Amino acid sequence: MKYKALILLIILMLFVTACASNNETAETISFTELSEKVADDVYDVSTKAKGLDGKRVEMIGYMSPLSPLDTNFFYMIQVPGAICPFCDGADVDFLQVVQVYAPNDKKVDFETHAIKVTGIFEAGEKVDENNATSIFRLNAEKIEEHKF
Repeated sequence: MKYKALILLIILMLFVTACASNNETAETISFTELSEKVADDVYDVSTKAKGLDGKRVEMIGYMSPLSPLDTNFFYMIQVPGAICPFCDGADVDFLQVVQVYAPNDKKVDFETHAIKVTGIFEAGEKVDENNATSIFRLNAEKIEEHKF
């Protein structure tokens, strides 16, 4: 009887361990790690960003005040409101902007404090159904306030 209980306990522990692996840890990537210099004054998607495509990551940043209203996404930038990534269409630096899609297509209220976003990262140019062009996207599982 004790032997059967031990086997049952081992099976239960294996089951719990297998389920816990779905809650994988997220790798952190910062804005400075999104791009890398490839020539004089020429930057491209970094090797690290390419390697994280399709993987779970966490990023810290700020919602851009230029994010569209009444949509399921916002633009995340490195510093709060200090830059305008879209002010001059000819010089848009898409390598410094992450388009964040809210969990479950919900709308997200604008926040001025730092946020930490955890979700599945995508790297590579894309135009979405809202006609928004991006190089980096983060399909958020969780958006929370970040305290430094």
